Amino acid sequence: MTLTKQHLVNTFEGARNNNSPYVFVGIEAEGIKEVISIPSVSFDAKEQFYNNAYSNKLVHVMNSKVKIIGLTHGYPEALTDLV
Repeated sequence: MTLTKQHLVNTFEGARNNNSPYVFVGIEAEGIKEVISIPSVSFDAKEQFYNNAYSNKLVHVMNSKVKIIGLTHGYPEALTDLV
């Protein structure tokens, strides 16, 4: 399944609706994978950042070698959904 900005919006919305403490964003940058943990206090700012910095297919607008490859929200245990 190819992720899109709609998945990004749905993930942040789901996190807010479920009072999730974190949104987790899986990133692949030039073959290196990482997971970014975003606390609820930063949801609005980081959602806006990702909306501006990534294309509809979640590829970074300034570097096509950087893309979002996974999204989830919840407690740290939710990380198993991304790794």
